[in-house]
Amino acid sequence: MLQELILYSAQGSNSSERVEWVLDYKRIPYTRIEVTNEALHTTYREINSFGYVPCLVVSGHTLVESMAIIEYIEETFPKDKLIGGSALERAAVRSVCEYVNASIHSPQNRTVLKAFRPELTEQSKRELRGHWIATCLNQLMGLLCADSPFAIGKHFSIADIFVASIYKKARQHGMEELPFYQQHLLWLRQHARIQAAEP
Repeated sequence: MLQELILYSAQGSNSSERVEWVLDYKRIPYTRIEVTNEALHTTYREINSFGYVPCLVVSGHTLVESMAIIEYIEETFPKDKLIGGSALERAAVRSVCEYVNASIHSPQNRTVLKAFRPELTEQSKRELRGHWIATCLNQLMGLLCADSPFAIGKHFSIADIFVASIYKKARQHGMEELPFYQQHLLWLRQHARIQAAEP
């Protein structure tokens, strides 16, 4: 039975980009709904009470949190696996994703900075966000691309997506190019299917 997938997303959302990249790479049909800034604080709360994107509605069931959504997609649409082969490889992929999601992304999130550093100007926030991501990416580097130019193992995985997406986010905040991560991103874009799926 074909499931109807509706993805609530927003331009510039790092977490949304991850889910879109997975759906597009796996060539899974879905309807994308752009959520405006205003809607995040008003009407969208009726769909996702957390008030942020992404949110995937599957035949009436609402899923939130990008990692949980991606795990669901992997289990439901197992073709073209993006989670890794062996149990050890899957654990390594999840480790990278968890580090990006919790240690890098969350502290620099706009709502977190607004709560803990309300005195910062928008420009100061951008600089702080870029600096934080760069610092964490430098720490992560030692775990990546040990077996191939892909982040973990020898195949494209969600680890590549999480790493590339957060690197692009840092560049948007004015962070200087990091050669290791720039090379990784360019490597991914050499593969037509990966590049075509990139949001």
